[in-house]
Amino acid sequence: MQARYLPRKLELDALVRTLVDEHRVMKDGLRIARDSARTGDYETASTALKRVDPVFRQHIADEEATVLGLLIRSLGVKGAEAEILVFRQHRPIYELMQKVAKLAELPPTELEKSQADLESLFEEHTLAEEEAVFPKALSLRSGRPRSA
Repeated sequence: MQARYLPRKLELDALVRTLVDEHRVMKDGLRIARDSARTGDYETASTALKRVDPVFRQHIADEEATVLGLLIRSLGVKGAEAEILVFRQHRPIYELMQKVAKLAELPPTELEKSQADLESLFEEHTLAEEEAVFPKALSLRSGRPRSA
């Protein structure tokens, strides 16, 4: 049975700081998994991904319930369309994480490509959140709408 992740009860400023910190934690885990897999240490790679998994699940629960919820309540679905697209990347990122986690079953070339795709998508995703989504949510909370 999978754990159910509920949004944390944090003020928006504290939540955004936590989410940005978690981006770093998850990137570090993905880097460790990549580097370990390249040297054939699949156990360490798998362990690194297993550590990222609950962080990512909690992270998604917080972002979608709190940050996206605020954006949609404040701007409407149409007004938050760009941010919704960013959050739609959560599923493909998670699916790639699951694929890479099955390290022993993948041929080395497929593993390398999957890891590269995962890191690229994750980097693009976190950059969009940190440079556009989070600042917009913070400005709405403070009552100072920010243009895209």
